[in-house]
Amino acid sequence: MSGTEKGAVERGGAIEVFADSSAAQARAKYIQAVTKSMSALAEYDYVHGAVLVRVSHFLTPDQAAAYKSAANGIG
Repeated sequence: MSGTEKGAVERGGAIEVFADSSAAQARAKYIQAVTKSMSALAEYDYVHGAVLVRVSHFLTPDQAAAYKSAANGIG
């Protein structure tokens, strides 16, 4: 993805690990609130325990669902 920073979610995704599940949920909720009005920043976010899996909106819903399945297998 030209024009994006190294590590940007738009390049595919990111995994963030938090101290506990409530912190991961709070981060996901914050991201969704920020990106709600900016479709260019939209993404799929999946929380499993203390892990937040962030997936680029450039993926199809079916492709993103595969990441959700993988996130459910964490831990």
